[in-house]
Amino acid sequence: MVKKPEDETEKKVTKKKAASKKKSVAKKKVTTKKTAASKKKSVAKKKVTTKKTAAKKSTAKPATSSKPKISPRERYEMIATMAYYRAEARNFEPGYDVDDWLECEKFIDDVLK
Repeated sequence: MVKKPEDETEKKVTKKKAASKKKSVAKKKVTTKKTAASKKKSVAKKKVTTKKTAAKKSTAKPATSSKPKISPRERYEMIATMAYYRAEARNFEPGYDVDDWLECEKFIDDVLK
């Protein structure tokens, strides 16, 4: 039996097609593996970044206290006003001005703490 040249070329072509199909299938598998791995990495990166931003947010805000911020000038005026009303209640008797001031200062400091 003599081989025809057409049969040999057909076999070569079919072999080449089969080889190219195998290569394309292998390439698809590799690319799907790569994309799956890259998706996992991107998800992992997103989780890490959200944790970092959450940590930044919690440290960025200072703890608010219930105490109002009073300037030294406001504190002085509060003490002076209170001492004045105490002296007025005593009809401005002399000799008690320092005692009134110290007592009012202690009271205002206690209230502000």
